[in-house]
Amino acid sequence: MSKKLLGLFVLITLLVGLLPATVIATPAQQEGGKTYTVQKDDWLSKIADKEFGDVFAYPAIFHYNNLKAQESETYNLISDPDFIEVGWTLYIPTPEEAAAYMIGLTGETITIYHFGDLSGPYAAITGPLIHGAEDAVAAVNASGGIYGATIEIKFADTAGSIDEAVAAYDRFTGEGENPLLMITYGSGEVEALAQRFAEDKVVNLTAGLSARGFYVDSGYTFGLGPIYPDQIGHVMGFLQENWDTYKPAGAGDEMKLAHLSWPTAFGQGSLTDESRAYLADLGIAIVSEEIYDLSPTADTTAAILNAQAAGANVIWTNTLAFGTSVILNDLNALGLRDQFVVGTDNWGMDLATYAFLANPAYGVGLIAPFPYLWWTDTDNFGIQYAQQLFEANERTVGDHNVGYLLLIAGVDLSVDAIKLAIDTVGYENLSGEAIHDALIALSPHNALSGVLRVDYSGGSRSPHTAQIRMIQGGPDAFNILQDWAETPDLRPAE
Repeated sequence: MSKKLLGLFVLITLLVGLLPATVIATPAQQEGGKTYTVQKDDWLSKIADKEFGDVFAYPAIFHYNNLKAQESETYNLISDPDFIEVGWTLYIPTPEEAAAYMIGLTGETITIYHFGDLSGPYAAITGPLIHGAEDAVAAVNASGGIYGATIEIKFADTAGSIDEAVAAYDRFTGEGENPLLMITYGSGEVEALAQRFAEDKVVNLTAGLSARGFYVDSGYTFGLGPIYPDQIGHVMGFLQENWDTYKPAGAGDEMKLAHLSWPTAFGQGSLTDESRAYLADLGIAIVSEEIYDLSPTADTTAAILNAQAAGANVIWTNTLAFGTSVILNDLNALGLRDQFVVGTDNWGMDLATYAFLANPAYGVGLIAPFPYLWWTDTDNFGIQYAQQLFEANERTVGDHNVGYLLLIAGVDLSVDAIKLAIDTVGYENLSGEAIHDALIALSPHNALSGVLRVDYSGGSRSPHTAQIRMIQGGPDAFNILQDWAETPDLRPAE
């Protein structure tokens, strides 16, 4: 289906799934529609073209079919308008029903707020995140917005300060009507604001994957990746099962872990009571815990030597690309690289890593969870779309990283959730609570044609699936060791 869309329309329409203008208030359902069986190579816009002569009328089919599916098991419920299966039975509304549905939101504005560190220590990753969000929103608007409504995106620079993040939240929520959705980028700000997001019923879609921010005094914070305890558990479980393949020479049969990371909510986010217990159950001993400065020029020599003295053969660092790089640089400077398997969180393995490595070869062997596809997965339509946006906006090489890619997928997810919320409650009743419920109802969901996979069902607000990749060559040789698999579920008790 997506392949055919690309053949008919420019890639820019893929992101919004050929979204037209649609309802302000849902019209009353009439009788007189018909039953349709999905054929090979069908997709909703193609069916809309056949039935109504208008590819942009497909949301009417989506809406009325789902109303019928709730009344009768004859019809298949469509959870994702970009995905239907051969053999499904759908309800096709009458042309009059479709026309009544296509009223439109032209002239309306839907605001998405986001804030993060653009001038402090996290700026290297926040910049591409922001650019990805801005470019994705501009593309949605160029393709007709959300059912005709324009998305406005507002940003505040927190400079890495929690106090500034709280102040930005206060400004945004004080602008009048309660915000619907905010995008955040740091674990510290997520933890500081989780309770307020829930109390104010403002959806927080975030790249700051703190377990505490998602599950302690929370409820409205949803992640763009697995929480950090799940990430370390996922990689350590894989290594434990395949230790004979990946262990350093002379390492022995037991994995001994050194946790070397930043002294921040992010840096310490991988070690929780749940992840410690999980590692213990795997038979992995944590023999050293060290911190180092949040700086591209940090000296990790003492931390590495302490890990060596403690008998560690695995190092985990929960940091951004430059944090991982200083570990790899210092290991090689000390002549100790071959004594450790080095693992990191999803942010630590990135093209940006190479900007900080003293030698590109130092990256070889780095292992990390990958809860998204990568730029080299060019057979995926979402990756093709992201690449086109990158080129069309003339972004620099520094933006061609995980942050830019993930936020294009994040905006796609946001648009899908807002669409479903409007379809469910009507635009006049659109609220953060409706979007919250829509994110759950969408699950499981493949954002941006599967670039990002999320499932917020069953009380989970973070994905629990990821690949595992290792650098096995030059830049971009982020090779899959284990394809998509369930991560351990190490959520704290709520």
